[in-house]
Amino acid sequence: MNVWRFLPLDVRNGFWNMALDESILKMVIEKKSPNTLRFYKWMPSTASIGRNQSLFNEINIQFAEKKGFNLVRRITGGGAVFHDEFREITYSIVCPIKFLENLGANKIIEQFEIITNGIILGLKMFGIMPEKDVIHCPAILLDGKKFSGNAQVRKKGYLLQHGTILLDIDPELMYSVLKAPENVGKSRMVRSVRAKCIGIKNNIQDYNEGKLIKSLKHGFEKSLGIQLVNGVLSENEIVLAEKLVKEKYSTLTWLKKYD
Repeated sequence: MNVWRFLPLDVRNGFWNMALDESILKMVIEKKSPNTLRFYKWMPSTASIGRNQSLFNEINIQFAEKKGFNLVRRITGGGAVFHDEFREITYSIVCPIKFLENLGANKIIEQFEIITNGIILGLKMFGIMPEKDVIHCPAILLDGKKFSGNAQVRKKGYLLQHGTILLDIDPELMYSVLKAPENVGKSRMVRSVRAKCIGIKNNIQDYNEGKLIKSLKHGFEKSLGIQLVNGVLSENEIVLAEKLVKEKYSTLTWLKKYD
């Protein structure tokens, strides 16, 4: 049985969340840290853009700054996302690509799905019945509506995959922060989100966050055939994350790379 590190639910700002994901990836590549699954929230709420996106094209910067939200660029791909501090849990996982190939997941899409299957199995244990789909990138649906989007970066034979688990949604706030596509009005995007997206709390009578995290943890163990043992961040990871926050994630050079 493969033993991995589990980092329990933590709450940090957008710069720290992204810096920690990159820091853990680097330390796992250097074999200074074990394969890791962690859960986190965002405080304050944060708009994140994919590694190749333009901040100006994707985000209503003035509105976000007025609200005191963080703005960050990820090292993973995908589109712009609004991470609501009250309505979302995010997971991230770091492991060798070879580990997933040994489980029979040889294609990129299969590697996405064997990881997101951990969420599906965990939510089934929690009493919800989600299903997988592909909307631009692998997504997870509930009642035919999307509640989880996921993104990856692959480096030196390792991958970092992270993704959202929407608890609830506020489409009006979401598209006050995110810009609607060109020639598409905000009201149309708000209607679209209401029609196509859902928070998992919609299907839960008595929501218990601790029970949810425990179920998701077991779901990942089952999907990946691993044992997750509670751990903490190493000193090396914290020091590197501090450096990344200061020199990368909080800088306009990184954030406005394509503006």
